[in-house]
Amino acid sequence: MTPGAYLKMRRCAAGKSVADVAAKIGTMPRIAEHMRAELIEFIEADATPASFDAIVAFNNVYPFDFDVLATLVRISMGGDLPAPQLCRICACSDFDRCVAATDFFGAHPCGWARPDLCTRCASLGTVA
Repeated sequence: MTPGAYLKMRRCAAGKSVADVAAKIGTMPRIAEHMRAELIEFIEADATPASFDAIVAFNNVYPFDFDVLATLVRISMGGDLPAPQLCRICACSDFDRCVAATDFFGAHPCGWARPDLCTRCASLGTVA
């Protein structure tokens, strides 16, 4: 998985659109919201790298794990590292798990239904 694909999957898993994120992040110097949306799309398509400021701004809008993202960037740069275990539907990991309120005791984090599928996505029937 690429860094941009990871960010896009985590954004989608949080139920946020590109427009939602563009509306909630600021830039220096200030750029128009439609241009911020275009920049987000470029980052998610791996057409341009995300700056550290952009990564922090994204994380203020939707959750993802900085270490997972850093590992994916290192791998994309040719680093010989093992890929992190990620859900193929929502890209959650052991470090940024989905939370589902599905039992009597309330919310609980997901686990692994398969090596590439979390229990939340498996239970939602999103298996392709």
